[in-house]
Amino acid sequence: METAQATNKTSSLSGKASSLTGGATMIDFVAVAPVRQSKLADQLYEQIMLHIVNGSLDVGEKLPSEAQLCQLFSVSRPVVREALSRLRADNVIASRRGSGTYVMSKPTPELVRLAPSGVLAELLRCYELRLALEGEAAYLAAKRREKSDLAAIEKALEYFNTYLGAGDDEEGAEADFSFHMAIATATKNALYVKTLHMLHTTARDGIKLARQLSKLRSEPMDLVRTEHARIYKAIEKRNPGAARNAMRSHIDNSRLRMVGQLLDE
Repeated sequence: METAQATNKTSSLSGKASSLTGGATMIDFVAVAPVRQSKLADQLYEQIMLHIVNGSLDVGEKLPSEAQLCQLFSVSRPVVREALSRLRADNVIASRRGSGTYVMSKPTPELVRLAPSGVLAELLRCYELRLALEGEAAYLAAKRREKSDLAAIEKALEYFNTYLGAGDDEEGAEADFSFHMAIATATKNALYVKTLHMLHTTARDGIKLARQLSKLRSEPMDLVRTEHARIYKAIEKRNPGAARNAMRSHIDNSRLRMVGQLLDE
């Protein structure tokens, strides 16, 4: 059972189990996340995410206050605020003025079970960076691409489609990444290529996780095929605005699908 597996993950973030009285209810808030994150904010992010996935914090339930979270996990207020900001960006929680912060959605348990231990926040943060970086890369590619660039993008798209929904997830993730790298190359700006290459490992792990989640949920893989085709067509037609929008939509949808926000798409 996913809940049991997630609960078995341990952490020394706070070094102790703690309880809070939140209004009329008692919330047991125990450290359950792994410790391999390099940032305290990432550790706290995953702690809260695990509590939501495990059901100790239900949709609609109020989180402990910032001050209470500081006390529970022996961290500073900036650390708490960064972790909560990350959860808001992922549409998992929302703040209500004068009331507090509440759980808005429950990510799929498979997200926690399949994510490489301790790097969930990093994977989602990578999608956020790619949203800005690759949106502009697609824009420039549509303006600057040559016939050879378009041929390379088309070849990468065919390579991606070969492994879409089938085959080894590692190889499928590499095929997906190669499509995005071909677009970066078409910008004629080596810094786009260099930056995307620096993100290779994290981006590939995120793509691999997204593939695994889609298979478990029996999601139609044609959604991703359509999104990639839309990007290619915009670049082929030299439509920079459409290329940027198509790329940003694809990456944002990928991130939201990962946390279970677009299951009914």
